[in-house]
Amino acid sequence: ENETRFYGLSRFDQSFLRFGQEAVMLFFLISGFVIEFSFSKGRDKSFSGYFIRRFVRIYGVLIPMLVISMATLRPDFQDINFWRILAGNLAMLQDFGTGKPNVIVPAIFASALWSLHYEWWFYMLYYPIKTNLRRQLQPYIVAIFSILSALIYIRFPYPLPRIIMYFVIWWIGVDMAYSYARRGKVLAHDIKVSYFGTFAVACILISQCLAKNVSVQLGVHPFLEPRHFIDAVAIAGVAFVWQKAKWAGFDWLKIGTLIAPISYALYISHQPLLIQASYLGWISNPWLRYFCYAIILLIFCWTTEIKFYPFLKSLAAKTLGSKPMSPDA
Repeated sequence: ENETRFYGLSRFDQSFLRFGQEAVMLFFLISGFVIEFSFSKGRDKSFSGYFIRRFVRIYGVLIPMLVISMATLRPDFQDINFWRILAGNLAMLQDFGTGKPNVIVPAIFASALWSLHYEWWFYMLYYPIKTNLRRQLQPYIVAIFSILSALIYIRFPYPLPRIIMYFVIWWIGVDMAYSYARRGKVLAHDIKVSYFGTFAVACILISQCLAKNVSVQLGVHPFLEPRHFIDAVAIAGVAFVWQKAKWAGFDWLKIGTLIAPISYALYISHQPLLIQASYLGWISNPWLRYFCYAIILLIFCWTTEIKFYPFLKSLAAKTLGSKPMSPDA
């Protein structure tokens, strides 16, 4: 029960949110797109400016979420293992502990935090590639290293090759942004290297699954990783076809703009503040209790995303001597 509450697992997640893995792959593609687009348009190309902006964006909401989660879920503060896991999450070393092998630490309080581990290190990999390699070489380097990492990963499934292996998915979004910025739309020619690199990794991982005579479980290793890459190939393909169809029906999705300003905070805090919350247990009516949890969750998201994060971003901009960047991933 403690693992369920403190390390972010719940029956709710395993049923209602069973397609959360697919949503994360979509998020990786969108994130790569937004980072490439905003960095290319920005004036400050220094690593210090890039790092501070990314740090403020991620940790400006993450740290308040961890603090309020500790206050409401009340973990055992005398347990050294809790502090080890918390430190690992702050260092962005967490991953999906029940689904992948050799995870350094599990995601704490919210299983959704596993994706931040990848997102952060994608940021760190993006900058040296973006600033030190010619644009034409960038997708080739990413694809080659991701494929090599996949070959290593099937024999040595450890965090480093896993991160580099997944990087090619994120880079599809980068290539899409580059193509869109230059041509006003995404061309297949501009994303073919990262796209087929992702497909190649999927094939490598699928071959590993076929070689192992084990039952199929799409939510755990070794089937979870190829699932992610198949998802990414499918999502990018659908996006490209949808563009060809002139984004027919896209207006129906604009309702998402209502929650977009608080989406990051909602993503990482909905589990500890709503799904796993128990601090209002004295309210006997379950509907009223969860309504109160939902209101508190929305207040937290609004406070951190609409008030606190812009304040931190403005403060960072003053420190860097530049204007604040536009909202990003």
